[in-house]
Amino acid sequence: MKPAKLLFQALRSLRRYRLRTSLMMLGIVVGIASLAVLSSVGEATKRETMQRFKNMLGTFDAIIIRPGGGRTRGMPTLVNVPPTLRFDDATAIATELPEIKAIAEVQNAFDIDVKYRDRNSAPAIFGVSPNWLTLRSEEVADGAFFDADQNASLARVAVIGPDVRNQMFGGEDPLGKTIRIADVPFEVIGLLKSRGAGPAGASLDNVVLIPINTASRRLFNRDFLTMLIAQVKNPERSSEATAAVAGLLRRRHRIQPPALDDFTITNPSATMAQVSRAGSTLTKILTGVSIMALLIGGIVIMGLMSIAVSERRKEIGVRRSVGAARPDVVLQFLFEAVFVSLAGGIAGVIIGWGGMQLVTRLQKLPPILIWQPFAAAIVLSLAVGVVFGLYPAWRASRVDPIQALRS
Repeated sequence: MKPAKLLFQALRSLRRYRLRTSLMMLGIVVGIASLAVLSSVGEATKRETMQRFKNMLGTFDAIIIRPGGGRTRGMPTLVNVPPTLRFDDATAIATELPEIKAIAEVQNAFDIDVKYRDRNSAPAIFGVSPNWLTLRSEEVADGAFFDADQNASLARVAVIGPDVRNQMFGGEDPLGKTIRIADVPFEVIGLLKSRGAGPAGASLDNVVLIPINTASRRLFNRDFLTMLIAQVKNPERSSEATAAVAGLLRRRHRIQPPALDDFTITNPSATMAQVSRAGSTLTKILTGVSIMALLIGGIVIMGLMSIAVSERRKEIGVRRSVGAARPDVVLQFLFEAVFVSLAGGIAGVIIGWGGMQLVTRLQKLPPILIWQPFAAAIVLSLAVGVVFGLYPAWRASRVDPIQALRS
C-alpha cells in the first residue's frame, strides 16, 4: 500500500480517537516545552552572568592584584586595605616580568562627597592610570579620557559615569563643567559609556575617574594602592603569569614561608571558568530533567498505543483480510506514533517559546533566541515517536486476522 494512503489512514484513526491522541500528545508537549524553556533560559542566564562579570572585570586577559592577603572584606578602598601595595610594585611588575603586557594602578574610595552647584552625590571615586580604558575595555561616550601628560602634571580633570551625570547634571551637558570632589575642583572632560549592572546587580555607572597621580597627591594623600590590574601577553598562560607576579611580590616584600602573603591575586579567566562550569552543570541537570519528562511522554505513547492495538483488533483483522500486509500495519501505527509525537513537539516548541519570553521578562534577562534547543526538541520528538511507536506497531502486525474477526 502506498505510504500516502497509509498516512491518511493514520490521521483518520487519530481523529477518531481524539481523547487518546490528546493524552499521548500531552506528555510530549510537557517534555518538549520544559526542554526548550530550560535550555533557552539557562543559556540566557549564562550569557547575562558572563556579560555582568565582563562589565565588572573589563577583560579576561588580566589579573587583579589587591593588598591584604585575603583578609580584606568587600570592595577594597583606601580605608580598609593595608598599605602593602606600592607604586614601585606596579613599576617592577611592568618592567621585570615578560609575561605582563601592561599594568594599571588604582586608588579608590566610596565615602567622598561630590558637588555641583546645589547638588550632592557620593559616587565611587577611582584614581586610575591613563591606560585604564584599554585594560578594562571601557569606552568614552562623549568628550575624552585623560592622557599621560595630564596624569604627570596632576591635572584636576574627571571622567564621569552615566549615573553621576543623571544625578548631578540632569539634562545639562556636563562637559567643561566643574565639580568639587572633597571640595577640590575638577573639570569634567568626558562621559563614560554605560556598563549596566555587575554580577551582584549593583550599578557600575556611578563612578568618577580621575588621574592616579592627581588622586594620590591632591585628593587622597596616600602613597599606596588599592588595586593593580595586570594585562597578560598570552591569556592562555594566565596561570603562569599569576605565579610570576606572586613570586615577584614575595621577593619584593621579603615574604618567606610559612609567612602569609600580604597581597591577593585574582585570575578572572579562572573565575569565569568556574562560573561557566557551574552554569553548564546546572543546565545539564535541568536538561536531564526535561529529557526524563520527554521519555515519560514516550512511555505514555507506547502504553496507550499498546492498549489501542487490543481495542482495534477487529479493525486490524479487516484490513489484513482485504489485502493489507504486515509492513502496511506496521507503517500505519508507526505513522500514528510519529505524527502524535511530532505534533506534540511542535506544540511544545510554541508553548516553550512563549514560556521563555515570559520567564526572561520576569527575571529581567535579555530575550535571546537560541534555535538549537528548539531544533533539538523537534528531532527528539521524532525520535521518541519512532522508538516508542515500534513496539505497538510490531504488536499490531502480529495480530491474527482470523482470530481478530472472530473476536
